[in-house]
Amino acid sequence: MGTQKDIEFSYDNMDEFWRLSLGEHADITAAFFNGDTTKTLEQAQKDKHSWVLDGINFKRGDRILDVGCGWGPMLKAIKERGGEGLGLTLSRAQLETCKKHGLDARLLNWKDAELSQLGKFDGIVSIGSFEHYCSIEGYLAGKREGIYSDFFKFSHDLLKDEGRLFLQTMTLGKNPPWGSQTPIAEDLSKISMNAPFKSDYRVLAGMDAVLPGSCVPSQGIDYLNSLASPYFDYIKSSDGRLDYVQTVTEWEKRWFAPQPGKTWVKIKSLRHYFTNGIRHWNKMKAIREGDVREVFIRDILGHQRIFYGKKSA
Repeated sequence: MGTQKDIEFSYDNMDEFWRLSLGEHADITAAFFNGDTTKTLEQAQKDKHSWVLDGINFKRGDRILDVGCGWGPMLKAIKERGGEGLGLTLSRAQLETCKKHGLDARLLNWKDAELSQLGKFDGIVSIGSFEHYCSIEGYLAGKREGIYSDFFKFSHDLLKDEGRLFLQTMTLGKNPPWGSQTPIAEDLSKISMNAPFKSDYRVLAGMDAVLPGSCVPSQGIDYLNSLASPYFDYIKSSDGRLDYVQTVTEWEKRWFAPQPGKTWVKIKSLRHYFTNGIRHWNKMKAIREGDVREVFIRDILGHQRIFYGKKSA
């Protein structure tokens, strides 16, 4: 799994930049354009929140757990619709923002959570955090299936009867550079910032530079459903790859647009070159060169949005 240090590298050291570019409750997961590219990014994100809540049968007064809550966009949507949301994050900066705006969040890894201290929930959402649950090292050590199965059991045990789980995650796409859905150590070792410029391995390395410590599911929705099946019934899903392309396209407009205060934020971020060195340089380079968008354009990475219903005892 991405460590505390990995998560803070991905999010905390760009905290001000993310919020300045995308709003105080920056939502850095794929929005829900659903084919309508005339939507603004903000509307597509709001549509995603509504679509997810409707899909888990949300009712006013429901208690919802957000695993990997970020800066609280989903918690805010839950609160606005009269619900009670609890968020889990490993980012101190994200926790601070949530608390500043009166949102309930905890600095806690779901793997370490005491279920009795969390209580029961009417619904659970995991939006963009699932790809952090297993690292490449964990995948190569054969731990991936166990980690994913543990998460489904964790969710099952916290849900009330008839509760629903929503899972939004990147997956390996149809066109990985090694030509199969089951990469081996030799394949993964070729993912490098030193690979030929704009090659598949190079853009994958850029994605890894932005989200270190992560390893996406290397099979599609059937694989995830098979691991969920002891605990959940599959309800429905939506392929979000093209929505991710559009989302990142909109992000890039905001990242690179002149904006009051942005120059000062960039100057302050220079300190990260001294604390993280080449890691920070590679992340900035990957963002400038569009690697995050390119992996989805090429279908090297895919994206799934899945609703599950808790199995009855």
